[in-house]
Amino acid sequence: MKEHVYLDYNATCPLRPGVREAILEVLDLPGNASSIHMHGREARKKVEHARKQIAELIGANQEKITFNSGATEGNNTIMHAYAPQGVLVSAIEHPCIINLEHSMALVDVTEDGVIDLDHFEEMISKSPPPLLASVMMVNNETGVIQPLKEIVEISHNRGIKVHTDATQAVGRMNIDLFLLNADYMTLSSHKIGGPQGIGALITTNDIEPPVLFHGGGQEKSRRAGTENIPGIVGFGAAAEHARKNLEKYATLKNEQAYLESELKKLNEDIIIYGENVDRVHNTTCFSIPGANAETMLIAFDLDGISLSSGSACSSGKVSHSHVLKAMGAGDEELKGALRLSYGWATTREHIDQFLNAAEKIIKRVRN
Repeated sequence: MKEHVYLDYNATCPLRPGVREAILEVLDLPGNASSIHMHGREARKKVEHARKQIAELIGANQEKITFNSGATEGNNTIMHAYAPQGVLVSAIEHPCIINLEHSMALVDVTEDGVIDLDHFEEMISKSPPPLLASVMMVNNETGVIQPLKEIVEISHNRGIKVHTDATQAVGRMNIDLFLLNADYMTLSSHKIGGPQGIGALITTNDIEPPVLFHGGGQEKSRRAGTENIPGIVGFGAAAEHARKNLEKYATLKNEQAYLESELKKLNEDIIIYGENVDRVHNTTCFSIPGANAETMLIAFDLDGISLSSGSACSSGKVSHSHVLKAMGAGDEELKGALRLSYGWATTREHIDQFLNAAEKIIKRVRN
């Protein structure tokens, strides 16, 4: 029986080597990291070691990492703090940002899915100016890398703080938060091969993060609630594996080039989004105009391939992508858009299995 191939890493990445073992090791540890007895001190030691592992992956000060339930919580923490005072966000942000209320309009992107810096400068120069700009580092649907360094420079020159959702960037490209100088960064463990339900909010420039959950002194009173020690330890283990394998991850560039070259041979109408600009090497978002994404998703699943249409948060209800729409895609393109995302465990054989299935399915849907 052939292997069912998983090509939906941007939704959730499979656990990296060593993560399961790290989690199992602490499941029998009864200590609460806030307790001062021996078991509590051992739990605290595990938490702080994980904090160090994550800091080393992203070039951050470990003292500025606050653990939470994931990027959605981190994003909401920042947005709720700044929204009443003015937040500027890009048109391609994750729904957990773009679906919140903001006091300014969205920033446009080019047809390649890159933030339009001219429009960004225009929007950020309006009076009254926003107090925060929020732009993701890498788009979750297209994999397009955003010009965050320029956005930080433009914003800071006007005294405006910058938040970036780095969920789809961490572990896939070199990140040095110290050099980037963004004020806030949010992460999710399960996007880099750690467990679900754990993430982090990171700050720089001696900024204290806003508080969403009150009522406890955990995480230096930045986030109330008993620490999820198994989740934190698993997050740390995944971060360490990601850091040590960044060069290996870069070899996915070859698989991406092969996949997209072969995909284009199957149908001349196939559109690959963001192919003309810098992308992370694990994401291919494409469309077959006129085809039905939901029908194709079912067909691929029956043929042993797991992929998605748009972002994972919409996977229960296949709907048109706001990201591709912002890039200028028409209704026929939106209807036939699919996303493949791959990663540390993906092989050429997996890619070939997808292509073999795609050849049959594309012929069928086009006929």
